[in-house]
Amino acid sequence: MKVILDTDWYYVLLCLLLGAAYAAVLYFLGRRGEMNARLRWLLAVVRFLAVSLIALLLLAPLAKRETTRHEKPVVALLEDRSRSIYLTRDSAYYRTEFAADLDEMAAKMEDDYDVVRILFGDQSTDIASALSKVHEQYSGRNLGAVLLITDGIYNEGANPATTVEGLSAPVYCVALGDTAVRRDAALADIRVNRTAYLGNSFPLEVTVRANRMDGQRRNLTIEHEGRTVASRQLQFDGPSITIAETFVLEADKAGLQRYTINLSPTDGEAITANNHRSVTVDVIDGRQKIAIVPAAPHPDVAALAAAIGSNAAYEAKIIKIDDLKNLTQLQKDGYNLVIFHNLPNAAHDLKGLPGSLPTLFVIGGQTDLPRFNALHQGLEIVTKLSKQTEALPVWNRDFGLFTLDDDAARRIEQWPPLSAPFGDYRLGGGTQSLLTAKVGQVVSRQPVAAFSSQGEARRGFIAGEGLWRWRLADYRLNNSHETFNTLISKMLNFTALQAVKEQFHINANAIYRTDEPVVIGAELYNDSYEPVNTPEATIVVKGEQQAEYTFNRAGTGYTLNLGVLPAGHYTYQGATTMNGRRLTSAGAFVVEELVLEELTLTADHSLLATIASTSGGEVLEPSEISSFSDIIKQRDDIKSVIYSQIRYSELIGLPWVFVLIMLLLGAEWVARKYNGEV
Repeated sequence: MKVILDTDWYYVLLCLLLGAAYAAVLYFLGRRGEMNARLRWLLAVVRFLAVSLIALLLLAPLAKRETTRHEKPVVALLEDRSRSIYLTRDSAYYRTEFAADLDEMAAKMEDDYDVVRILFGDQSTDIASALSKVHEQYSGRNLGAVLLITDGIYNEGANPATTVEGLSAPVYCVALGDTAVRRDAALADIRVNRTAYLGNSFPLEVTVRANRMDGQRRNLTIEHEGRTVASRQLQFDGPSITIAETFVLEADKAGLQRYTINLSPTDGEAITANNHRSVTVDVIDGRQKIAIVPAAPHPDVAALAAAIGSNAAYEAKIIKIDDLKNLTQLQKDGYNLVIFHNLPNAAHDLKGLPGSLPTLFVIGGQTDLPRFNALHQGLEIVTKLSKQTEALPVWNRDFGLFTLDDDAARRIEQWPPLSAPFGDYRLGGGTQSLLTAKVGQVVSRQPVAAFSSQGEARRGFIAGEGLWRWRLADYRLNNSHETFNTLISKMLNFTALQAVKEQFHINANAIYRTDEPVVIGAELYNDSYEPVNTPEATIVVKGEQQAEYTFNRAGTGYTLNLGVLPAGHYTYQGATTMNGRRLTSAGAFVVEELVLEELTLTADHSLLATIASTSGGEVLEPSEISSFSDIIKQRDDIKSVIYSQIRYSELIGLPWVFVLIMLLLGAEWVARKYNGEV
């Protein structure tokens, strides 16, 4: 520690003179009885030190302290646990001997490195996401190296060869799996609209990939409720071939309909699990009409129309506000939902809006807020300034009117901000925020998207314009508009429903996958049709087995996460009791099995070579895993980092200074007390 005094030297001399003068007056100029001369001098020195130190502290000296910290390099071990690895002939070796060598190597490295082990992959493999996770968690740390243990097969996410460019550390790849092309034919892809309409036909496209099946003929069939509804015979005319077949099926029964696609097996085929796939189609009786009414042309309108058009359950039409004679015309024309963009404005006040018409408001810079507040729809924005603010979307996990899965919420929070009106946002009773605004670094309670199920019809609010930027960002980040389209569809699914007459209602998706949790929501209304969740609500879910669960309370509703369920068809019945009456709600959903890992078992070691070459690493054989620590020790760029930190603090604030002064004065007092001076 070093003491820094930012003052002239003679001030220090004055402090010392003050201490000396004080001691002299106290012990030499006054009468001190019969005090021993040696003790007198000793106490004078003590008083000199105490007074001088106190005087010096008044000059506000600083204490300079320098500390150092050693940070070991982080070595991230990314371990692929996907099923494609354990379906190969070396699976026993990977589970036993290789796993033991890996554990031994990791333990050996812990003295010199900060070793972190990250598992990824199960029913699907996303190598890029695993690499991105390392980058996000350790971008500000001393990331030394990444050991990627995988077969190179990925069936979800972006190309890992491009993702690795963002890492600031070399990636060493342990090449698992078998690169040999084996005799196999697989249902590589099934493409079908998950929603169809009763009485209509819909296409189902099947892609078959075959290796080393020259001259073979195979039967491709589609079954529904135990009967074959379509079939084709395929001819494989090459050593490696891909065939796409399109079938047109009839939606002749409403509800969740399961279709099973089968490819007949042959002798010597490497794996037959990929010869069978099932898909579920939700057949709906009728489409819903949606009117988009903008105040003026806007790119948001095109983004909404595109999202609505991606959902076959809806039919959208853009209507100019000036073409509407009155708002009741929308209901007379059979529209199930109307979306007002930047309305009401200075020219149109929306008076006469039917209370029974489900409505979604997109509130922007042209919206006349006093006129909007006068509609009393469940949200009011009070402001004296005509000003916009940037509002980043943040998922409100307490929202209970409908569900949004964690992965979609994470993607939404990466989207750009909306341009929202500045003001005091006031939510009415029963209105909940799905997304709240992050302004700067502060997550506020200002809603970005909110919904209400009060009154005759449901209401939705998007507080801000710039939805077209969300759609572009979704494509830029995920190479598709799926998340944006799903978000808009969920908003429409909730808002377009007429007010539920049943007081207890359960909301569940029609289709889940075996790699995603089954999340179910529920709503309960009292006799005044106000949302409540005071009574306990339960649900009985029936699949191969039957189980009863109790809902958790969330916001003003209920939610329940059943976790990942096995593939199959499930029915459910929920129940609660309010005012002595038993209320129930029933429905069904399907969990589809994910078979991505069985589609190909041919390891892609060329991808691993590209990843290693791009990042400055190497490709290792599984038998070389024990030598990995020796390899990175030879690198000069993977070393511990020493961080030095200098801190300044006022000397008067240090506890030991106070203790020293008290010890000096206390010792002096005890000595004087003992000699009868006090």
